[in-house]
Amino acid sequence: MQVKSFIRKCHSQMRFERRCMSLSDRCAATVEIPSVGPVTIMKSARARYIRITISPDRTIRLTVPRRESIEKGRQFLHSKVPWILRNLPRVAELEKPKVNLPDFEVSEQQACDILVGRLQELARIHHLNYSRVSIKNQKTKWGSCSSKNRINLNINLVRLPDQLRDYVILHELVHTRVKNHSSQFWAELDKTLGGGARELARKLRKYRLVRRADGGQVPIAAGELGQPV
Repeated sequence: MQVKSFIRKCHSQMRFERRCMSLSDRCAATVEIPSVGPVTIMKSARARYIRITISPDRTIRLTVPRRESIEKGRQFLHSKVPWILRNLPRVAELEKPKVNLPDFEVSEQQACDILVGRLQELARIHHLNYSRVSIKNQKTKWGSCSSKNRINLNINLVRLPDQLRDYVILHELVHTRVKNHSSQFWAELDKTLGGGARELARKLRKYRLVRRADGGQVPIAAGELGQPV
C-alpha cells in the first residue's frame, strides 16, 4: 500500500511539473495538490512577490511574478500547505451568517464621546500613545492605525458589546508598537488584554457592519482629536 501511495504521489508530482512548465506560454493553469485540492497558478506582471490567496468560495490561487520561476513558486506552495490547511476553516467561518449590530438611538456626538473617552482611558492605563483619532462610518473596517499612529475608529463600535469594543480599541493601540499582525503583535495584544485575543477576534467576526443611511464621517472638535505623544 505504501508503494502504491508513493507511485500515485510521484505521478501527481509529474503532472504538476508539466502543467507548471506550460505556464511560460499561458496566463494560468490549475493543478491538484494532495490534501489541499485544486490550486490555480497565475503569472502576473504586476505582482512583486509570490503569494497565496484563499477566496471566500475556498478557491486557492498562487500568484507568481513574471521575473520568478514557476519552480520557485511550486516550492513556496508546497512549503505553505500547512498554512493553507490551517486557514481554510477560517474562510468557512467567514461564510457563516453574521449577527446584525443592535439598533439603538445614539447621536454622533455621544458616539464620539464614548469612543474617544474609552480610547484615552485605555491608552493611559496601558501606556500606549497615539497621535490623533478620527471617528468614521466605515463600511468594512472596525478600526485602523497608520504608520504615524493616527487611529481611526468606526462609529458602529458603540453598538458592540463592551468587551469587543475594548478589543478593537486595544487592537489598534497595540499597532502603535507593532505595525503588523505577526506573532509578536498577537503576543503583545494578548498580554495587554490579559489573554483571549484570538477568541475575541473570532467573536468579532460574527458581527456584521451596517453603514448608516446618512453616511459620511463623524466630525470631532479639534480639542478632542488626539493625545500628546
